[in-house]
Amino acid sequence: MTTKPAVLVTGGGGYIGSHAVLALMDAGWPVVVIDNLVTGFRFAVPDGVPFVEGDIEDQPLVEQILRQHGIGAIMHFAGSVVVPESVDNPLKYYHNNSAKTRSLIESAVRCGVPHFIFSSTAATYGIPETSPVREDCPQRPINPYGMSKLMSEIMLKDVA
Repeated sequence: MTTKPAVLVTGGGGYIGSHAVLALMDAGWPVVVIDNLVTGFRFAVPDGVPFVEGDIEDQPLVEQILRQHGIGAIMHFAGSVVVPESVDNPLKYYHNNSAKTRSLIESAVRCGVPHFIFSSTAATYGIPETSPVREDCPQRPINPYGMSKLMSEIMLKDVA
């Protein structure tokens, strides 16, 4: 029997991240969570799941986690998600969603993590030309939130 590699879930104290953790556990995957708890909650991480309170831009910390737990995949849910706030404070969104993701990608590459799953948003499409929106529709974000997520998608494509 082959042992499954561990999955690092960023933002695992948030709603979507914590549900991803539960689904991974139900499927038999070992899981590790990192969350800075700015908007997430420690109680959302199931008992028994290794939890690190920290930030994904802390590369020494992230790389220690990747190596210590033999991480084979990252599911990246950490970030800021409020569209009106992104319009009022775009630099916060470019930092939290783009710059921190760049740091995480760099750590993943440096540690040889072969799989990276990124939780993006339909906001990368802006006002879509068709409905339903398909992944091959033009991406024209109309707010900093959507643009910050698109920038992360582009970085991931470039290093894939």
